[in-house]
Amino acid sequence: MEELELLKKDWNKESEEFKEYSENEIYKMIKHKSVSITRILLFVGLVEMILWTVYGYLNKEFPYVRIMMFLIFTGLIVFVFRRIKSGQDSMTLMKSILNLRRLIFGYAFISLLLAVTDNIIHFDHNTRDFMAGLKDGWNSGGGTKVLPVDSETIIPVLGNYVIFGIILMVTFYILYIVYKRTYGKILQDLRKNYKELGYQEEKAI
Repeated sequence: MEELELLKKDWNKESEEFKEYSENEIYKMIKHKSVSITRILLFVGLVEMILWTVYGYLNKEFPYVRIMMFLIFTGLIVFVFRRIKSGQDSMTLMKSILNLRRLIFGYAFISLLLAVTDNIIHFDHNTRDFMAGLKDGWNSGGGTKVLPVDSETIIPVLGNYVIFGIILMVTFYILYIVYKRTYGKILQDLRKNYKELGYQEEKAI
């Protein structure tokens, strides 16, 4: 956005001809930037969907809900993307950017909420799987082949739940940081674009 800052400084000049030119240039730059951000969003969402699918495959569960959610949000984002790309005035572009920000926030929030809800519902089962995995790892450390531990035969105690709960909270915190660095950055960029357009509209009045 360095080019925008330079243009904004030049807005204070006396020349009305240059002011009109700079507003037009700023609109084009914001529009181009918003189109690029939308492409990045689609790419990030696709990568996330692939990772969740791999995770589901490893856990022998196909993420049908996530796939459906991804397809719905992708369709909406593509619709907004077309509006941004074909927008001919600042107000239309501002509305599209605002709608895109809402979609990004909604997708990230629901995706994170699904992960938390799923682990709360299956907390006992996941704790058993965690303990079975630890025992399998411990048994295979001796170099001898042993049968895998059946998680259903394991009876966790309070300490097991506490340890797994702490690990789960750390995992969710890391996931939150990842979402903040990806979707949060996209939201910030769109917010800057929205503010620049709002400033341009005020200047035009």
